[in-house]
Amino acid sequence: MNDYEPQLTSANFDNSLVRLGWDDGNSSEFHSLWLRDNCRCTECGDPVVGYRNLRLSGLDLDCKPDSLRIDSANVLITWQDGHDSCFPAAWLREHDYDNQKRQSRAFKPTLWDDNFRRTPATYDYVDINASEARLLDMLQKVRDYGLCFIRNAPAEPGIAEALALRFGIPQESNFGRVLDLVFDPGKRSIGNDIKALKLHTDEPYRASPPGIMLFHCIANDQTGAGSSTFMDGFEIAQRLRAHDAEGFSALCKYSQPFRRHFADDVDLIAEFPILSVDEFGNLCGIRINDRVAAPLSIPPWQMEVYYRGLRYLLQQSEDETLALNLTLQPGDIAVFDNHRVLHGRTDLTVEGQRWLQWIQMERGDFHSSLRIIADRLGLQRDANPLLKGAYGSSPERNDMPGTLEK
Repeated sequence: MNDYEPQLTSANFDNSLVRLGWDDGNSSEFHSLWLRDNCRCTECGDPVVGYRNLRLSGLDLDCKPDSLRIDSANVLITWQDGHDSCFPAAWLREHDYDNQKRQSRAFKPTLWDDNFRRTPATYDYVDINASEARLLDMLQKVRDYGLCFIRNAPAEPGIAEALALRFGIPQESNFGRVLDLVFDPGKRSIGNDIKALKLHTDEPYRASPPGIMLFHCIANDQTGAGSSTFMDGFEIAQRLRAHDAEGFSALCKYSQPFRRHFADDVDLIAEFPILSVDEFGNLCGIRINDRVAAPLSIPPWQMEVYYRGLRYLLQQSEDETLALNLTLQPGDIAVFDNHRVLHGRTDLTVEGQRWLQWIQMERGDFHSSLRIIADRLGLQRDANPLLKGAYGSSPERNDMPGTLEK
């Protein structure tokens, strides 16, 4: 790890911009209004906890430095209104917002490959319980790959909820806080259908679909056929991008309506793009569940290209070579990102009981825990926002090719 911190060598002001020079040859530019708005003095707020006293409504939009100087580790500004600001050089370097720096800070998840499908990240429940370092490593794998498995947990109800509480708050819905998926062929539901369940993401008809999900196997007396199936939604989306850039763009740009209606219970409708990308074109979310897709409403001249792209994406989701198949045994827990990873099930044969408990978590709590646990362990934290999820594409530059680690 390189602990060297670049040092300031120069600072000047010109045409509303403060320009800084660094001893590694780089330079940075900050708008004077941005600097004044982000003053870190105690009068303007407490940057440690993110509390602000300063209100933009009280600032002069044409504010300028009256004096500007640097010392060994700070930029010191006296503004024309007499206010003094001190900006640590390391903080300015971290928050440099030119396009190259912003793009380098954008989170880029790692796509699955055959090796990951053969040997996905797997942890022992006892290790996760005994070590925060192992828990953090597990959470980082979910961050980077969207999926991990935990073995040897007690095969009893409540275990998944207790684990979830270590890194967030379970998210309640009309299904409750903890959903018991108990196979009962006498009841009509997707979970009780012995036919294969197509790969999908859960509940895209919600404005905020479940974020991180936990499936805990408590009992499984199935014989013969029947396994859980997972797939990297980003991998198949990237395949679509390479195959049909126009179709990919349509699925990022236009919203797909989704609906789920239970009489006298819920009537949930949401419209979001199937694929979400950030401003640099990096994939950051997917909603894919054709069982609950509602009629599309987009410009007529875009229908053919949209359906062409969606058809190819669904075809990729049916490619068995891209799927990870695993029969969950009692005590197994699958932890996955529902805004990235598709899940489903092959044809099912059950002679006795099949019982899974399902917990869903907020993405924000998950990302917060990554930072807090790293702080407690004295490790480098993820200070920047991570995958924003399947909430639509940033409009600025969603036509960029983007990059993902392979």
